[in-house]
Amino acid sequence: MTDPVTGVRDRGLAPGGIRRDACPLCSGTDLRLRLQVGGRGLLECNACGVRFTDEYAEGADVASYYGTVQAHHGKADSEDQFAAIARIQADAMESIAGPRRHGRLLEIGCSRGHLLTELEVRGWDVNGIDVAATSVTEARGRCRGEVWHGEPEDCPFEPGSFDRIAMFDVLAHLPHPVRTLQTVSSLLKPRGQLVLSTVDEAWPLVPVFLKAFRALPNRLAAVQDEMYEGQHYCYFSHRNIGQLLGEAGMELAATRPLTPLSAQLFVHHYPVKRRLGLLAMRRLDGLLGSSRKMLVLATRRA
Repeated sequence: MTDPVTGVRDRGLAPGGIRRDACPLCSGTDLRLRLQVGGRGLLECNACGVRFTDEYAEGADVASYYGTVQAHHGKADSEDQFAAIARIQADAMESIAGPRRHGRLLEIGCSRGHLLTELEVRGWDVNGIDVAATSVTEARGRCRGEVWHGEPEDCPFEPGSFDRIAMFDVLAHLPHPVRTLQTVSSLLKPRGQLVLSTVDEAWPLVPVFLKAFRALPNRLAAVQDEMYEGQHYCYFSHRNIGQLLGEAGMELAATRPLTPLSAQLFVHHYPVKRRLGLLAMRRLDGLLGSSRKMLVLATRRA
């Protein structure tokens, strides 16, 4: 197994070419540059606090990219690891949304179907959506439910079809997060639940790291490349995720810190110094009640 940082770098940048000069959440234009990420600017909206790259892509370009770079590329490389990730995600979902194990569930960004398989075993009637054709083919071979190749906005599922929708590590990759979550809301039954995980840009250590990245760009390049992956377009936080959900017709029910998979499953793949740093940050997060990642529960308005 290679160093996970090398794996992240091997993914390259998500496609770009379309300039973004307004906030993807509130359309604000009072912006400031916070960091350079792979030659792109990481901007911050002074109105709502969302951070986002100044370039993005959409449609076929995004689908083509994710046909090559699949979930956990460069970190997980075995069926046992993918199964372990699926169990962690399913357990996380139950921890915030409750132990229900029946009804219709849709996973957006289902990749190769490992979580769908785990949830099907637990009793759910599962369906999936992914933009990568190769992932969809593999997912269809794993579960009994329908897996749609395409974007949520174009899926064939009827409005109000699902009791729960899962989106693990998808939000930061969306070029149009409000539009996509409006579609998600429409697919839920009234009072249906959305469970998602994403980066929490209000993590207490973010300001420390941003200052360090600007002061020591060469020395901390590996840390920056993993903390601000080239695949991500948008960075939300527990402070503004409720605003995003509100724009999409949902209500925020709960947020909680979520230990990153790197600190749960992949610590032993890092060089010794980085490994010790990850363990120290995990201990600090335990004391602060914080994490770089967050788990979010929302409900569709009745």
